[in-house]
Amino acid sequence: MQPITIWRRITQVAFLGLTGTWLTFGWLRCPYGVPFVSCQSCPSTDCPGRYLQPWVVGFIALSAVFSGRVFCGWACPMGLVQDALCRVPKLPATCRPPFGRVDRYLKYLKYLALVVVVLLIFTHNLQWARPYEYVTRSPSLWNLEAVKVAWDLGGGAYKIRFGILAIAIIGALFVTRFFCRYMCPLGALLGIFNMISFFGLRHAKDHCDHCGKYPRECITYTVPETTECVMCGECVQGCPTKAISYGLRSRKPTAPNH
Repeated sequence: MQPITIWRRITQVAFLGLTGTWLTFGWLRCPYGVPFVSCQSCPSTDCPGRYLQPWVVGFIALSAVFSGRVFCGWACPMGLVQDALCRVPKLPATCRPPFGRVDRYLKYLKYLALVVVVLLIFTHNLQWARPYEYVTRSPSLWNLEAVKVAWDLGGGAYKIRFGILAIAIIGALFVTRFFCRYMCPLGALLGIFNMISFFGLRHAKDHCDHCGKYPRECITYTVPETTECVMCGECVQGCPTKAISYGLRSRKPTAPNH
């Protein structure tokens, strides 16, 4: 692996180690409509979210202002999982997404997901009275009895979350960054910041020989200066003509046409 890839893997694994238990709680036991949003007022007593939430939200916000979707490429635990799944032996070597209009339209589903999440936050998270009140106490975050209690009280919310996670994992086996590409509301929001952030990947078209290596070998199958780019930097070290670099933006990125 080249230097950028090595450092990216280190930061991805470190962030997964830092947030892993919190993410597990959010998917399996968070009592709110949208996990990870209302940690400061959560009635559960064995979730690390109260400590992690302000730091993680602050980190994502600052990284978005300075470099758009860099969180997606360098820190997101789901991104690490998808990158690993796409490299399972005997599956398509590049996990290329489907081409044509289907892919172009499906990519806008994540913006619909963003709208749905915002609506859920206002209807199911920001309330004086939640749909149900309980305090979960267990000897471990991984206690299966606590998970069962949460699922029994949570109605369909947990089944929906688990279904989304299952679809994301299965999809990642065949399409690179499937969840990021079609489903992730945070990715949709950060993609907007891709258009206004201070730093980003720059593509010097006068030095480009149009070899097609990128987007062909990109983890999101896109090119720099687009809202789909996750700032992973793999193209910086992989571009044969060094036409791609990281620095101050010279212009706004284009819409996702790749």
